[in-house]
Amino acid sequence: MRTVFRSKLDEFSDQLVRFCDTNTHLLERASVALLEQDETAATEVIDGAAELAELREVSELHAFELLLLEAPVAGDLRQVVSGIYIVEHFTRMAALTGHIARIARRRFPNAVVPEPIVPIIRELVERDTAMSRQLTELFASRDVDKALLLDAQDDAVDGLHAKLMSEVSSEDWGFGSVAAVDLALLARYYERYADHTVSIANRVVFLATGELPEDGALSHLDDGTVLD
Repeated sequence: MRTVFRSKLDEFSDQLVRFCDTNTHLLERASVALLEQDETAATEVIDGAAELAELREVSELHAFELLLLEAPVAGDLRQVVSGIYIVEHFTRMAALTGHIARIARRRFPNAVVPEPIVPIIRELVERDTAMSRQLTELFASRDVDKALLLDAQDDAVDGLHAKLMSEVSSEDWGFGSVAAVDLALLARYYERYADHTVSIANRVVFLATGELPEDGALSHLDDGTVLD
């Protein structure tokens, strides 16, 4: 019985890794659509984000089956419950990539990002992508120290968000209100994506230690919070 349970738990873990890898790919493609005016990439992301709804349903049903039929205990229970939280965060991350792609497609063939702002967006993309890739590694290693490092990386994303908002709200902004609104939304989407990676890292810490981080790194996010 425990062998069957372990096999199902491993399958659930594999689904989470697949979710993570897919989200990273969608983020990269959405950013290509945004920065390179690639309508095909935008459509790919929008369709891909919608398709992840099926994977979400499969993962959640798998988790509920483990809870209801297998009666997991201790560490196994932590893994299943944490997985349910993580699936929700991954779903929101996919939705955010879809929002980025929709902005790109709505303005096609025109560029969304004015040339002077491109470096800020590129850095946001690079930092979010790096954080997303680290989640895949954390699922395998459950390395608490590496999980806690995501907090400092999220701070850097917050700094870029603030910098971008300062640019679009400055008195000498010269690219119009439409561009300002688009960039304010993009700043939020990339910032929220990073927040979700931190919240998932909270769960990795919980899996490894049985406790959520307190009074320090990662503690600014409630792991159960559902972010836009």
